[in-house]
Amino acid sequence: MSSQRLIKLPRVLLKLHGADTNVFLQGLITNDVTKLQSQNGLAAFLLNTKGRIVEDVLLWRRGTDDVFLECSKRNQDVLVKEIVKYRLRKRVEISETSDQVFFEQNPSDKHEHRDPRFAGFGARIFGNPPSSEISENREAYENLRRSTGIAEGADELADLLPFQANGDLLNMVSLDKGCYIGQELTARTAHTGVIRRRILPFECEGQVKIGADILDEKKNKVGKVISSDTTRCLGILQLSSFKSSKLTADEVSLTAKQPEWMPDKILANNKTRTSLTDS
Repeated sequence: MSSQRLIKLPRVLLKLHGADTNVFLQGLITNDVTKLQSQNGLAAFLLNTKGRIVEDVLLWRRGTDDVFLECSKRNQDVLVKEIVKYRLRKRVEISETSDQVFFEQNPSDKHEHRDPRFAGFGARIFGNPPSSEISENREAYENLRRSTGIAEGADELADLLPFQANGDLLNMVSLDKGCYIGQELTARTAHTGVIRRRILPFECEGQVKIGADILDEKKNKVGKVISSDTTRCLGILQLSSFKSSKLTADEVSLTAKQPEWMPDKILANNKTRTSLTDS
């Protein structure tokens, strides 16, 4: 009896091929594509011209010169449309692969495709493995993701700023690469702005609706739920409310948690600045 170690994800894998692929991506996403010369995976955002998130992506090397781009299946068409819009005359071909995307929670230390956002968040497997190894229990992945504090997909991330989505803490934003779409606001926020809200995980005492307002003990709106199950949820929260004595959403009690990957100073200095560029 084989263990079902792989969880099938609602993600797709696109292949970018052509002489201008790396240059094109370098001017398009928030992270430094040249890092793929020394590592197999890279996490990033695609932004609009206002510096707001269109989609989160994972880029992968798989033993060829091609770059494989993983994104949410639900927002695939929107993402491809954005990519094509900026391609112009660059020599880049985009195609969808037949490979499915799977999550492995406990990969070996030498696994080639460990999650580039947070090393403790498993790895990806691509292809069409034996059915005996596949679990359809996607909710197990979603629960783990909520517990870890990692948001995914346009449903959770669209229109947020990269730092509100913790892009600076999850290795998704380079602050010293060249220009890219939405770079001006991102750079200004990193060096001179105040980041007052971030996505955080919460323990909840019941199911809450996605989009529900998060209220503090004075019934002030301090955040919004973006993903939820019966025990865990993700929400964007005003950091000054992290230690509020009472947080609720849909009259369900919430407890904000500090993710393992979030430095203490992000929550300690929330009334001034909370960027990694702070000393």
